[in-house]
Amino acid sequence: MTEISYRIPQQRVLRTALPGPRSQELAVRRKGAVAAGVGSTAPVYTADADGGVIVDVDGNALIDLAAGIAVTNVGASHPKVVAAIKDQAERFTHTCFMVAPYEGYIEVAEQLAALTPGDHEKRSVLFNSGAEAVENAIKVARLATGRPAVVAFDHAY
Repeated sequence: MTEISYRIPQQRVLRTALPGPRSQELAVRRKGAVAAGVGSTAPVYTADADGGVIVDVDGNALIDLAAGIAVTNVGASHPKVVAAIKDQAERFTHTCFMVAPYEGYIEVAEQLAALTPGDHEKRSVLFNSGAEAVENAIKVARLATGRPAVVAFDHAY
């Protein structure tokens, strides 16, 4: 296993009470600008993240126990992920596979099929949110069963 060098020390450091004064200022601004339906778990506002640590706007370094959703597997700002993003952004940043397909999407689907156990036919679809994934899972279930409807639970996502 290769060792990763982190920009931010991978340790918890508290410089202020939580939430700190800058996070409190942002919370006030948020109330005036962000719809109340948008919830957040932590009362602090992120300024930086690296590996398994988030640094808030007050300089507190916190262990990312929520894994930042999009960084669960490799941590925040993993050097290989950052390099891949920079490379892609230099080529193109705006396209929708359903409008103008591209090879990288197919490559990811092929890799997922190779990693999935079994010798049956395998296909993938990629989404950018849980809502899209749930909506399309319902469509796939309807297609697979031939039924016009499925049971879905509110607040299940």
